[in-house]
Amino acid sequence: MGRRVDRLHEAKRQQSSDFPFSLVVTPFAVLLALFLVWAFTGIWPWKPNPYKSYALQAEAWLHGRLDLGQDYPWLELAIYKGKYYVSFPPFPSFVLLPFAVFMGSSTPDGLISLVVTLVGSMQAVRLCREAGYGEEESIFWSLFLYLGTGYLFIGSTGWVWFFAQSLCFTLLLSSVLEAVRGHGGWSLAFWAMAVGCRPFSIIYLPLLFWILRQWARKVPVRKWILSHLTWAIAPIIIACVYMTLNVLRFDSPVEFGHTYLPEFQRAEKGQFSLSYVPEHLLLLLRLPQVGEKGELVFEHLETMAFYLINPLIFPLLCGWIWALRERRHHLLFLLPLLGLFHVLLLCMHRTLGGFQFGNRYFLDPWPALFWGLLLWRSPGRKSGLLWVPFFVLGAGLNLLGTVLTYSTW
Repeated sequence: MGRRVDRLHEAKRQQSSDFPFSLVVTPFAVLLALFLVWAFTGIWPWKPNPYKSYALQAEAWLHGRLDLGQDYPWLELAIYKGKYYVSFPPFPSFVLLPFAVFMGSSTPDGLISLVVTLVGSMQAVRLCREAGYGEEESIFWSLFLYLGTGYLFIGSTGWVWFFAQSLCFTLLLSSVLEAVRGHGGWSLAFWAMAVGCRPFSIIYLPLLFWILRQWARKVPVRKWILSHLTWAIAPIIIACVYMTLNVLRFDSPVEFGHTYLPEFQRAEKGQFSLSYVPEHLLLLLRLPQVGEKGELVFEHLETMAFYLINPLIFPLLCGWIWALRERRHHLLFLLPLLGLFHVLLLCMHRTLGGFQFGNRYFLDPWPALFWGLLLWRSPGRKSGLLWVPFFVLGAGLNLLGTVLTYSTW
């Protein structure tokens, strides 16, 4: 393991003088793919956002209230003690708050979401470079992550559900990147922000600690923790803000509001239950049906065959098997366990994402799994060319499916 880390550091030094074309090409390619979605659907990022829960919440805060003051029937709002609240974790509203000062609830959510996506694609490239990959490989694997996993669907708009996911995606990538660079304070701060977008992100804390620990492997654990207590300052402050808001709104430090959605109030088995798991696992294998004209009909509700929408899973599994045989990395066990635990939690939820193309909930583990993919493969191996057809499948299917789904909304 030590030789592996040293080799990554050496590769980083060798790359430091190169002009990073990958940091230009990758976001531009993602932008072109998004442009195609907007061109065919007419949902341009500068258009008003009909699902602007976070902007409404930011505007309410500026007016000195925690609830929205009225019902918006087309939004998913929590109803508690007769008041209407945004039912999602609050961090995206903090991002929109400076814009709300000047624009009220008419914040440019679509454009902000676009910036978040492009920054995230650049963070993916930086992770590739940290893992010792060259320019071409970095571009390929970063584009595979963004175009071949179903990200296009959530990255195309600033709608409340998708804005939170795309922001979380970028924040988790940034958290892993900063951990790889040994910047524990920034890593944990980004992680805490991600939890405020998608709470299940909390389960990746052990991964961050493991990565950071590699920078001081010979230092006793207790001494290492005590020497880096300042890393905890930002996440503790951020967590206190979340919990204070939760107490003020819902009288519980761990309640973001989803429990008080009418949909879950009516659910006989509640918001989370193990009884949902068998049905949801079957949905993850659901294949498209054959239509009257011989076409394939893809479902736009809940989810479908995960390996079609996310073919990046194939190089991930092959890389894991190869690394397992070579006994190359301790993350061979920690990261898969965290990913599987995340999937189990998602399958315990009453829904799997509702209206969507693909498996939008199952995008959430990918920022962490992507680092595993990069480590388990060997930079420079020609086997990367074997995955080009899978990339074409993922990118083509997600582009066409995203356009079709938004066009029929």
